[in-house]
Amino acid sequence: MSTPGAGNVSAIVSMLHEGSDAEPNSATRRFRGAPVLQWTLDRIRRARHVRSVAVLCWEDQLPGVVPVASDERAYILAKGPRTAVPEVEAVAAARRWADGWRGGLLSTCHFDLGFHGPWHRELLQRLNGDAAILIEASAGLVDPVLLDRLVEQAAEHEEPELFFTPAAPGLGGALVRRALLDRLAAARSHPGRLLHYLTDQTTREPLAGDACVPIAAPVARTSRHFTLDSRRQIARIEAATINLNGELMGSDAEAIVRRLQSWPGQDPLPREVVLELSASRATRPLYWPGRYHAIGRGPLPIESAATLFDELKEADDVRLTLGGVGDPLLSDNLFVVIDAAAERGISSIHVETDLLGVPAERVARLARSPVDIVSVHLPALTAKTYEAVMGVDGFAAVMENVKRFVTER
Repeated sequence: MSTPGAGNVSAIVSMLHEGSDAEPNSATRRFRGAPVLQWTLDRIRRARHVRSVAVLCWEDQLPGVVPVASDERAYILAKGPRTAVPEVEAVAAARRWADGWRGGLLSTCHFDLGFHGPWHRELLQRLNGDAAILIEASAGLVDPVLLDRLVEQAAEHEEPELFFTPAAPGLGGALVRRALLDRLAAARSHPGRLLHYLTDQTTREPLAGDACVPIAAPVARTSRHFTLDSRRQIARIEAATINLNGELMGSDAEAIVRRLQSWPGQDPLPREVVLELSASRATRPLYWPGRYHAIGRGPLPIESAATLFDELKEADDVRLTLGGVGDPLLSDNLFVVIDAAAERGISSIHVETDLLGVPAERVARLARSPVDIVSVHLPALTAKTYEAVMGVDGFAAVMENVKRFVTER
């Protein structure tokens, strides 16, 4: 069904950022006995104004996708053997460290996951669509009413090319008109960038414009996310919605949010873990406790880190930060620890460093390591200010290491 003024609207569910069929992904994870992807497609099909639904995936995901998307649930576009798509991988890494619908690194929004402009444009052309609604594959609780409101808002306002719901991740989506999709494909960019503050542009806050679909306050203001993208999330939402047996498929976003907000349960394992590999650093910052007190802690034994990772591997969404009092890049165990974490399925890794007093080969190796984020402490724009804050004359050396890292990365 189409809405006058909005044209033919197709929902595109991308799995490009997810693992193969041999790994957990939305087609292989199960929620209440059914694949997460099936929940997502069935909820989308309840939207009255969505004319068609498509799944964008890799060839190695087809064994899980085909049984779920059959029975006319969705059109499937498999883009051959899996290859590295830098834009998709960068957005996925940024979103692993963000919980809200907007904000974080690379100016991303939750609907940017799996977005690749050229292939989304190809899908829309195949479906003869005028606009695409972008929905996460793991959004098994997406609200069809919010999707209909997106289309209705687009029908009422012809000027905006991007419409969105400021809803918690997993409950809403974004509508992109074909003209904007063409430009995003040419620029190899993602639509969420248009909803962020850009320092070199004077723009109006998108929440105050016609592109924003008004939604219930609890759905917009909750600090939780509702994607079914990990064992923790699935267990948490299954427990919180147990009283909705037989009713969950028809429940709206507000009812689901209220259920989860009032759930008193506790997660068995933490999601955020900070690990200190060493207490030493090449600087003496004003904010560093070691500048005023002696810190006698020695380096973290690799055996202790391995034991911790063995316990944490039961949770598949842990975010590991290597930081603490010292600089992890000064630890000889840094890459052993990173490899040990990655081997146990901890894929979200963040390194905090001064990037000073580090050999060039170690900086290059860090750039090639399986790390999402590297945060560099650089609280100055001049060498004099840097020395005043960090206690050493190292501004030029840090900038050279930053340049080396970016070149290698």
